[in-house]
Amino acid sequence: MDGHFLHPILAEIHKPFNTLVTVTIPALAALVVHGASQFYEPPANLVLASALILPPSAVIALKDGWTVNTQDALSALALFLAVFTATLALSMSFYRVFVHRLRRFPGPLSCKLSMWSWLLADWKGTRFQQIQKMHQRWGDHVRIGPREISVADPDALVAIYGPTGPGAKATRGPWYGAQAITPNVYSLQAEPKISDHNRRRRDWDPAFSIKALESYEPNILRNASLLIEQLERLAIMTAAGDGGTLDIKEALLWFGFDVMGELGFGRSFGTLAEAKTSRLVYLVEFGVRLMNVVGNVPYLTAMFRMLPSPLREFDLWLADALDWRIRKAEKREREREVVEKEEADVFSYLLGERGKHHRRLRKPELHQDCMLMVVAGSDTTSNALAFTIFELATKPALVQRLREEIDRLFPDGAAAIADFRKLRDDAPLLNACLNEALRLWPPVPSGLQRLTTVPMVLPQGVTIPANTIISTHCFTMHRDPRNFYKPDDYIPDRWIPSRQ
Repeated sequence: MDGHFLHPILAEIHKPFNTLVTVTIPALAALVVHGASQFYEPPANLVLASALILPPSAVIALKDGWTVNTQDALSALALFLAVFTATLALSMSFYRVFVHRLRRFPGPLSCKLSMWSWLLADWKGTRFQQIQKMHQRWGDHVRIGPREISVADPDALVAIYGPTGPGAKATRGPWYGAQAITPNVYSLQAEPKISDHNRRRRDWDPAFSIKALESYEPNILRNASLLIEQLERLAIMTAAGDGGTLDIKEALLWFGFDVMGELGFGRSFGTLAEAKTSRLVYLVEFGVRLMNVVGNVPYLTAMFRMLPSPLREFDLWLADALDWRIRKAEKREREREVVEKEEADVFSYLLGERGKHHRRLRKPELHQDCMLMVVAGSDTTSNALAFTIFELATKPALVQRLREEIDRLFPDGAAAIADFRKLRDDAPLLNACLNEALRLWPPVPSGLQRLTTVPMVLPQGVTIPANTIISTHCFTMHRDPRNFYKPDDYIPDRWIPSRQ
């Protein structure tokens, strides 16, 4: 009976351009793929490999089975793919809007449908501003992706990122995985599991102790002096030339990269000395922008890893710098050379030259950590300084107060400013200006993703289901009137208790 039932189906399949092959099968296949992906999300590499292998195989099968030419087989394949894609898109759209576990959370329809809706905003760098507007419209809990919730309630920070409860069981979101140059090899920042991150933190902690930070001061002072010299020289050249403007942001970028290169692994980018943004720095800036764009679409990340890396030149420079630094450490170990405090860098601690050495890190991990130090330390530092100067440039009365504070601490002039403890403990206005710039213009304004593994109950009684990406956005919370008085105004005195 079963054989008789199959005969008409098989006969229909062998008819050229029959609706069973071109419409019914692709539609059913799309529904099956969507249903299966709810239980098992296929790896990006498998999806991309299927997209490359299956279409040519289908053309060959159609040519042989239907006895048609290549053009007809391609036409049939195009119809098959169109039906498959349309059915999959409709099925996913219906599910994500009306059936998904996050369907009750408000948010833009485009975000509910796909993370692809963020590509343009991420390229322009306007995501944080759009998310702020979404919270102003829809409240503290907004759906900003098919399975991502943005939270603007500061009381939820402990629940999301705290050391106990559901937050401690969460893993890092998919954006962090996109930061890895090599799949499944992570920097300290990108470790998916919080427990693994904590283990890696123990390797890093000695490099950021009070004593270690003090040992980095000569490096910072030397580069700060060079920065001021170059700014004075460029200002004179600009005034003598066309009298145009001097882009101080570019100079601060040089400072950030050179300091982090030297503090990280003992090799400068040389941008301050040359007073020019090197090609390597441009590559890093482009790479950061690219990671922000593709980081939330994992399939894009996997696809870019298969292509020639636009950062290859920087990657090779970084690999060479790492090899040089490891050889230097090995030579010191052979000769039992003691690393003096003034010579220390972060790798002095990671490689066991100074401090308590916990374990020997693998070279791929060290490579990722090199990238982390350059990217995380340079841009953030230069941006924070640039925004501080930007705000001060329009407030002469505040600048005068700042000068009076510095003059009181260092009556012998700028050349005597070498006591970081005084700057930290006895310069409340200076620190307040920096803190206020960091509040108003956080160097990382976007959210830090967590992927819930169990349901998470937030303070307002809102339950976030398991397998949900959750994040809080600094820019939104820092400019929320519930959290700060006149949140859009630059008011450093809010950080000085005696002047609040």
